[in-house]
Amino acid sequence: MLYKSIVICVVAFALAVSGSPLSAQTGVKESVPENVPALLVKANAAYAAKDYLSFRETLKSLHRLRPNNAQYTYQLVIAHALLNEKSEAYNLMHNMQRQGLAYDFMASDDTVNIRGTQVFDHINDLMKMAADPVGESEQVFVLPENVVLPEVISWDESRQKFLIGTVAEGQIFAVDKNGQTSELLRANDENGLWAIFDILVDQARNRLWVTSASEPGFSRYDPIDKGRSALFEFNLDTLELIHRYPVPVDGRSHILGSMVLSPNGDIFIADRSLPLIYKKTAGEQKIKPVLALREMISQRGIAMQPDGRILYVADREMGIMVIDLEARQARLLQVPDTLNLGGIDGLYLKDNRLFVIQNGNKPQRVMRLQLDASGTKVESVRPLAVAQPEFDFPSFGTIEGENLYYFANSQRMGNPGSQKPVTVLSTPLDSGAELLQPDMQKFLEQQAEKTKQREQKQKNN
Repeated sequence: MLYKSIVICVVAFALAVSGSPLSAQTGVKESVPENVPALLVKANAAYAAKDYLSFRETLKSLHRLRPNNAQYTYQLVIAHALLNEKSEAYNLMHNMQRQGLAYDFMASDDTVNIRGTQVFDHINDLMKMAADPVGESEQVFVLPENVVLPEVISWDESRQKFLIGTVAEGQIFAVDKNGQTSELLRANDENGLWAIFDILVDQARNRLWVTSASEPGFSRYDPIDKGRSALFEFNLDTLELIHRYPVPVDGRSHILGSMVLSPNGDIFIADRSLPLIYKKTAGEQKIKPVLALREMISQRGIAMQPDGRILYVADREMGIMVIDLEARQARLLQVPDTLNLGGIDGLYLKDNRLFVIQNGNKPQRVMRLQLDASGTKVESVRPLAVAQPEFDFPSFGTIEGENLYYFANSQRMGNPGSQKPVTVLSTPLDSGAELLQPDMQKFLEQQAEKTKQREQKQKNN
């Protein structure tokens, strides 16, 4: 598999200084990246024109650029099928099956050319089985209907309650494990909050940190504030606003999202709109961009090793980036070929194990990734909860004790006003079993040998 390593650029100035995005320094001249939206337009046009050769080549480019996007892989199988390229189609299907992806290629009329073989039937049956529920989850509570568009859940040890932040009203609720809910904070003109994207509890320093941004999902959204975002510091006990740290003005839209606290009190924050990591240094009265990860497309969860050296950033398209803050180097997390890391929202770390919540692929799932001693490579994979009945775009969560608590369904999907109340599930961190794969390689080799013998027999006759 490809394993890319880049050197990250650590900066101490705002983007407005240079007027252009910060860049990762690789030491080699980079070619202009291909444009994914343009490739999608080209693929659609080629398919409509029945130019299947162009369709296939365009899908190959998309698959190469976004290997974790299972939809592009699925469409590439279709392209091979349209050209009657059985071997290529089966190999891709095999790889998708090994990654635990759930697709039924019988559902597309475009796969007629590759059907009717033992290989196709066997792999396709296994992929359909991957949609069956696996693992363990338990309903903890269902949020009241007035909790609209919850985006973050954190555990507050001082209150012995969950803190849940919402996008719609910019509210923070305290919820106990029985589901009893009370409002702690609400966006207003005095505190300046907008939609809430993350909550960080720093009990040792008696601080409550909140990332917030102005976006259309916020009920009091004002187009004048478009693209504005800030980190808010509150007293954890009294909820008094202490300070507001806005993103430096640079002419770009920002959404400060997930954040993590370092051992010395520094806060690192992932920007959802741009491939930037911001830092609020302990004791300083501002935040600043410190890392630019050019390869990242859609940053979400963020986690850190306890010693503060390694930072992990999840991206819905690219997987997980591992950042060595001391060496100033970043590389994609090394994973086995049997693991697809597309569609991640939540990312959490405990005991050198990463826990991910994936909603962008089929099936939606919660996975545990055991890391090696270096923290840069996945040694084993364990599905904790897969295709659970309550899953409808599971998103973010929090670790409390030996359980992961998380939103089972997201109100960001579907029509406004028709969403179901959000359910919070719990899954034990040690549930499930290590991922084992059927011996597909042996099966494929047997089928290839049978085909070879059949062809030789026909030739002799």
